Amino acid sequence: MHLNIFVSQKCFLYCKGCYSYSREEKCGQELETDIILEFLKYAYNKGIKKVTICGGDPLTRKDIVKLLRKIKKIGYYISLDTLGTSILKNVKLDLKQTIKKTSAKDIASLVDMIGIPIDGSTDDVFSKFRPTNKEIVKEQIDICNKLNEYGANICINTVLHKDNIEDIFEIAKIVKKLNYIKKWQIFEFEPFGKFGRLNRHLFEINENEFLKVKEQIEAYFCNDKRIQFKNSKKRDGAYVLVDNSGYAYVSSNCNLLQENRQIIGNIKEQKDWPIIVRYLKS
Repeated sequence: MHLNIFVSQKCFLYCKGCYSYSREEKCGQELETDIILEFLKYAYNKGIKKVTICGGDPLTRKDIVKLLRKIKKIGYYISLDTLGTSILKNVKLDLKQTIKKTSAKDIASLVDMIGIPIDGSTDDVFSKFRPTNKEIVKEQIDICNKLNEYGANICINTVLHKDNIEDIFEIAKIVKKLNYIKKWQIFEFEPFGKFGRLNRHLFEINENEFLKVKEQIEAYFCNDKRIQFKNSKKRDGAYVLVDNSGYAYVSSNCNLLQENRQIIGNIKEQKDWPIIVRYLKS
């Protein structure tokens, strides 16, 4: 199983189909840096070598660069999932908080794979899943180009759903022009989390629709190995996720319709570490 740790509750956008439980946690909840690092040191010594840093959006965390630097020092292969907005500019989240511009050079040097979402070829299609009134597609491309200036390894992430399935070839054209990317991951929408379940009827596609797109896109890219499709079966039980409160749980299709997750432990409790690592190694 792969380890995903949510390091921030805040986000630059609030997706209608968000899989994260961050928005359901107590407002302002955030894992302390020392707790994250101590657990990661333990897990690394037990054979866990890869971690994905996510959220919310990890770039909204004030000490994100320092945190990444310390995780890298432990020895981890780091993936980072982010909208990336602060790579280009200061971002005002609300009346109280502005996220300062994040150094693209630092992120590129510390992160082994940076996941940037592109879910539509137009602002209208993109905004069906990730509502915004910005010129979001151009911004996402600019973020990729900025990171590429510093040699970043970039993965484009696309959630395939009802409202962008007819747009997938236009998205593919954008991806093809970004010829420096290392991967393009296309995920079948799954109704994880409160908002994923709430908006299931808006986004869910069936397996045959997903497989048809897979066949067409693979042909378009001549079976380029950088193009990866991840359906619900491939992702079932593939991740241990740790939320902003420290609770660890396993992604499972069995729990799609349940309000409660199957908690396997909390990284704030050292007694739970062996249990969590046992799942990661299974």
